[in-house]
Order: sequence, then structure tokens, then C-alpha cells
Amino acid sequence: MPFGRDIIREKAYKLMQLSLYLSYIYYRRLFAKGDLLTIAVLITAMAGALYVLYLHYVSWSWLLILFPLATLSYHNSREDLPLLCTHPHYRSVLLGEYGIENLPFILLLIGKGDYLWAALYFFGLCLIPWLTQRQLTIPYPFSLSDPLWHTTFRKYKLLFSLPFLIGLVVIAGVYNNPNLALFAFGAMGIVCCMPYFEREHPSYITIAAQRGKDYLHSQLIAGIKNTALVFSPLGLTYLICFGIDEIAVLFLCLGVAIVGVLTKYAFFNQPLPQSFAIMAIFLGVFYIFPLLLLPYFYFLAIQNIQKYQHVTDKSLRKELPR
Repeated sequence: MPFGRDIIREKAYKLMQLSLYLSYIYYRRLFAKGDLLTIAVLITAMAGALYVLYLHYVSWSWLLILFPLATLSYHNSREDLPLLCTHPHYRSVLLGEYGIENLPFILLLIGKGDYLWAALYFFGLCLIPWLTQRQLTIPYPFSLSDPLWHTTFRKYKLLFSLPFLIGLVVIAGVYNNPNLALFAFGAMGIVCCMPYFEREHPSYITIAAQRGKDYLHSQLIAGIKNTALVFSPLGLTYLICFGIDEIAVLFLCLGVAIVGVLTKYAFFNQPLPQSFAIMAIFLGVFYIFPLLLLPYFYFLAIQNIQKYQHVTDKSLRKELPR
């Protein structure tokens, strides 16, 4: 008969084994089975990121808050939680998994002597397994002329990036670093481009009341309204922190919608060239030349829209009695 201590040790071993397996599943999404090169790249990237954080700990230690928040988001959205709840010690299993996934960052805090923050970090991880999942429904006040803004922001939870970017602008104001604020605007520009990588079904274009350039103009107006809505809190924070210095950047942000709409319909069936076009325009915006491509994209977008609408027009004309 095994002693009580041996039974406890065996149970702890099985729980840790299950936690390690769940951690493997968590990271398994990032690489294919047996892809040693990708695994090596991921380990090297994490080690490099930890080393950079260690060297610039005073300036960048606030980034560590993102990792427990990512764990909380993962816990709230994981689909295997109802199945795990059937395990009698599922909270211990989850705590072991989250502890393994966050161990490098806790060790970083300990290595820097921030024992209080390390303890608070671990205490926060201990609370997460006790939280119930809640599906947050956020009302998005976007223009319904482009419903893909609603679906994309809901699908990828893009609105959660707004508080983080506002925090970056505040930090930039505290340290008088406008470049960091401009980085936040650039990141928000990338977020606002995400809806334009989604595609409505061609039949939606076909049955639209607007024809040709009128349809394109309605999408441009909706895009500018939605972009202005997203950038408003970021711009207000910028004005509070920096005043009217370099205020022109706030108006440049509206160009994100113009570039997104034109490239979307210019490369309606080719998302990869659309990515290259957006990248070229954003990287070369201060050199003017890439902006000269916008009239061409405008012409190409109208052509592609008319191509889908003229297909129906021709079929309708065939059905009309002579």
C-alpha cells in the first residue's frame, strides 16, 4: 500500500503533466508539428525579448502588464474550459498552465529584485482560474454603410487596443516623447486598416443601390466617419498631452480610410498586393511619390466595382422583352 505522501506526490505529478500538455497546446498554434526551425525561432525571439526587457527594464517594465492580460483574455475565450471543469482539480491544472506560460516574466521580475511585483503577478495568475467566462458585448457606433467594420472589430476584439494606445500617448506626454505618440497613431492606423482586408460578397456590390463611383464614394464616406470615430479619443489625448504641436498628424489619420478603401476595391481579389500597396504608401508618405498612385487606384477600384455590377445589368437586359 502506498503511503499518503506518495499518493500526493503522484497526484501532483499528474496535475503538472496535464498543465505542461495544456501549455504545449497553447504554443502549438504557433508552429506545425515537427517544425523545429519555427520552434527554434520562437524560443530565440522570446529569449531576445526577455533580454531586451532586462536591459531596458526601467523604460519598458510597464510592458509586462500585457502578459497577464493576455492570459486573462485567453482564459475568458478558451473553448475547452467546460471540458476541463469536469476534472476535480481543474483550477490547479489551469494555475499550473498559466504559471508555466508566465514563468519567464515572473523570473524577470525576481531577477530585477521586484519581489513585490512578482508576488502580485503570481497572485493575479492565481485569481484567473476562479473567474467565470463572460462574453462582453460592446456596442460599436460605426456607420452601417460598411458592416465589415462591425464584424472585424468584434471578431478580432480590435477595440481593446484603444486603451493601450491611449496609454502610450499618455506615457509619451509624461516623457515628452512625441515619437512614441506618433508610433501609437501608426499602430491605430494599422488597426483601422484591418476591416479593409475583409471582403463583402460580390452579390452585395451587385445589388447595391449606388452604382460605380457612387458606391465607392459611399464606402469612402463611411470609412472616413469610422476612422475619425476611432481616432477621436487618441487625438483628444494627444491634444491634452502635447497641445497643438504637430496637429497636422490628426488630419493625416483620415487618409487611412482613403488608402484602405481604394486599395481594397483596386485589389478586390488580391489581398497580398493590397498589403504591399498599403505598406508602400504608409512607408513612403513623406516622399509624396506613393501618393501619386492613389488616382490610379481610384480608377481601378471603380472599374472593379462596375465589373460586378455590369454582370447583373447584362443578365437583366437579356430577360427584358423586346
